[in-house]
Amino acid sequence: MDRKDDMDLESLKNMLSDVPDTDEFDLDSIIAEVSGQAPAKAAEPMPKASAEPEKPVEPQPAPAAETKAEEPKTAPRNKKDKTAKKAAETAAAEHESVEEAREARIAAREQKMEERERRTAQKIAERQARREAKLAEKEAAEKAAEQQEIVEEAAAEAASRKASISRKQARAARIAADQAEEEEDIKLVDPEVAMHAARRRSGILSFRSLLVLILAAAAAYLSFAPSFEALPLPVVLDILQNPTIGIGALAALQILALLIGIDVFGNGFSSLLHGRPARGTLVSFAALASLLHCASLLVFPDQGGVAVPYTAVSILLLYAEMREARGRSLAQARSYRAVCEAEQPLAVYSHYDSEIDACNAVKCPLYDASSFLTEIERPDTVDRFSLIYTPIALALAIILSLVASFNCGEPVRFFWAFSAILSVSAPVGLLCAFGASYKNTASRLLRSGAAIAGARQANLLRGTEKVMLLENDLFPTGSIELEAIDNLGRITDEQILGCAAALTESAGLELGRVLTDTTKERFGITFTARDVRLVEGGVTGAVGTSRIVLGTAALMVKMGIPIESGHKGQINMYLVVDNALAGVLTMRYQTTKNTYKAMRLMRRMHMNAVLAVRDFNISPAMVEEEFDLRRGFADQPDPTGVDRLLNPNYAKGDAPAAILTREGAGPFMQVLRGADKLAGAVRSALTLGTFAGLLGMLIVFYLLYQNAADALPVMNILLYQLIWYIPVFIITQQTR
Repeated sequence: MDRKDDMDLESLKNMLSDVPDTDEFDLDSIIAEVSGQAPAKAAEPMPKASAEPEKPVEPQPAPAAETKAEEPKTAPRNKKDKTAKKAAETAAAEHESVEEAREARIAAREQKMEERERRTAQKIAERQARREAKLAEKEAAEKAAEQQEIVEEAAAEAASRKASISRKQARAARIAADQAEEEEDIKLVDPEVAMHAARRRSGILSFRSLLVLILAAAAAYLSFAPSFEALPLPVVLDILQNPTIGIGALAALQILALLIGIDVFGNGFSSLLHGRPARGTLVSFAALASLLHCASLLVFPDQGGVAVPYTAVSILLLYAEMREARGRSLAQARSYRAVCEAEQPLAVYSHYDSEIDACNAVKCPLYDASSFLTEIERPDTVDRFSLIYTPIALALAIILSLVASFNCGEPVRFFWAFSAILSVSAPVGLLCAFGASYKNTASRLLRSGAAIAGARQANLLRGTEKVMLLENDLFPTGSIELEAIDNLGRITDEQILGCAAALTESAGLELGRVLTDTTKERFGITFTARDVRLVEGGVTGAVGTSRIVLGTAALMVKMGIPIESGHKGQINMYLVVDNALAGVLTMRYQTTKNTYKAMRLMRRMHMNAVLAVRDFNISPAMVEEEFDLRRGFADQPDPTGVDRLLNPNYAKGDAPAAILTREGAGPFMQVLRGADKLAGAVRSALTLGTFAGLLGMLIVFYLLYQNAADALPVMNILLYQLIWYIPVFIITQQTR
């Protein structure tokens, strides 16, 4: 094996170079020997410094393989040096190649490790990026879902609000269309002439209805007397013993009653022919059916069924219709009277405010004097109700009468069935659902200085949610007064009062009138204010060369001016002159008896107040405290909203529901209370009357179908009518 491959000569050389430089070692010889060459002649060792005995140096034997003669000493030396040098260079080159290969392997390994780390880091980054992307997508999806839910909720809310507004707008459009159609048939006359005409008509109807009532009582007596022995009755008029004369007498009473109330009887058929059937249409048909029943009993005496016609019932229905017309005419006369007595009446409107999405009851100027007169003559709630109920009841009466008569196999009994069903189709409570309540409400409002157009407009006012109140409604003239002036020494009392009066008077406040009157009473100085502007909690302006601020304690706190707290029941106004507090004006706002009652009435009606006031001393908290109202009863918009509410054209375009001839919250609340009672009474009466009419028709039809004539005498029909009128009468009395 070659020794060059077993060891690193360069490393050995480096190791031997660390040996001390003595003559004991010959580096070149050692290298030559290691390289396989002949060793050079060994140099003689240097004598040692110690005194040790010298050992004999044994000569090294020459290798057996060497047979050549010795060459000169210098020649082998140079050859060995070259060979050693070449061997060293070869070893160094091999060593360098090995090192380079090793370094290449190490670099390759490091490069692979770096590549692996790079790939691992890239995979981790990609995995992290995917995870973050998934999380981002999930968060984005959640946010999108939340945003979609919010959008859907907002869209649903907007859609519901839009649908609600659309319904209100559709309702308003429908009302406007109906009004435009109805106005074509309305002919207006002078209010005073209309008042006298309505009063005269009510008087005539009152007298004639009394005569009809007497005839109804006489017909009822002729109908009841044959069944009661205690009631005296001539034999000639006894229907059971002398049916021809007895039935003829009832028919004569019926005809006489129709002649007395010919206008009411004729209007029933006239309204039907004009396509606007009314409650009087059922009364007219009931009277006609009663006469036909009388004629059928005279022509076919043995037809079976009841022997006494329902003449008393039909005459009673005619009386009820005449009383209804009389009450309506009297109520209209009182409304016309209120119009004639008012010089500059205010109108009450039910205005839908789209800004707050609510219906407000507001007082505004009467834009058109004829608009309220048109509302008085306009068809009312009961008239619109009759357009639906009357055709249904009339058609149902005809169908049920035909079924009941043909079921018995006697078509001639149709007149009895038709008369019996029509006698209960128009209950007295249904006929008297409006006139008496309207008359009572109009009488009450006339004493309060107001008038209402009818139940239709009352229903609009009843649907209001808030009531707009002005300064004069809360604190009328005389309820605000100056109590004291606290002068801080900068200016005089007259100047303090004059500056405050100038600012408030220029701002158009009721408070300014009070302060101006007080200044004149004290012979004070009057000033003129410039650049007056209302701010939250006060008013600012310029008087002379000074900048003046008049406001509440809250405004002073905002301005950073130290003040003292006010006293209970008193309101302090602070006057600032050139950023320095000059004085304090103590005001007293007194609640009047009528205003206090009006505010308590509003509370009982569960209505809220909207304060459309510019007086910075009047706030919702102050109103609730002064009038002992619940918290949250009053609301006050910002100054821009107040200006919008006080705009004279705020409710322009709406139909007036009522008028006021007096100022203050008292008449205003009386109108709202009267409208609430009138609308409620009419609605309740119509509901009870409709139920009584439909139920009565079904009951009578069942008895007719069963041929139970004993259960359908005149007395039972009259009792049915009177029993269902009792609750209507009680409801009507609540409107007094």
